[in-house]
Amino acid sequence: MSFANPSVPNIADFAAFVASQGVPAAALPSGILTTVSISTSGALTAASTTGTAASGMALVGSGIASNTFLATWSGNSGTVAPAPPAEVSAASALALSPYLQWAFDIAMGIALIPPSSMPPILYVMAAYNLGMHQLLKTAQDQPGQTFFAQQRTTFKMLTFQAGPVAASADQSTSNTLVTADFIKGLTMQGLDLLNTPWGREYLAYAQMYGSNIVGVS
Repeated sequence: MSFANPSVPNIADFAAFVASQGVPAAALPSGILTTVSISTSGALTAASTTGTAASGMALVGSGIASNTFLATWSGNSGTVAPAPPAEVSAASALALSPYLQWAFDIAMGIALIPPSSMPPILYVMAAYNLGMHQLLKTAQDQPGQTFFAQQRTTFKMLTFQAGPVAASADQSTSNTLVTADFIKGLTMQGLDLLNTPWGREYLAYAQMYGSNIVGVS
């Protein structure tokens, strides 16, 4: 896997990251529009479309503002919302599942921005791992698909766990684990992040900032 821009988190690279983590294409349909034109009224035309494009999908491309969505779509034309303040022309644009956009936006709003001395890829990967966790929580399955429902069951994402098991015993044996102090101070969000490997990767990143970070203290 390679990123188009490994220095700055972006939705296109996040989509590539999600695919590399095993999310099947059928679970998150996408499409490519070529020779795209968008007027200030929001009218959209494209010379051709491959893959899936449908109303509600996020539109991503050069000159297209973030959080632009297909309001309507039929054939090779439709409308976007919000309408751009100036006309947009792009050689191509991606139509992505809105769940990808929402998960990415949540991650970007939460992920701690590092100081300039840290390698940018640390922040990029932290944001993508956090976004992957959020995606598994919120994405709804396409008709005939069960991927996201299965992941939520596998990682027990719909079951509240007040913390990890510290001790267990039966009639003849017992086991006790030393619980790290930081686990005792986790917020509800931090406890939720423990459920998936992607959430734990983000927690590991956040902890590098010290012991007084909200959610990981």
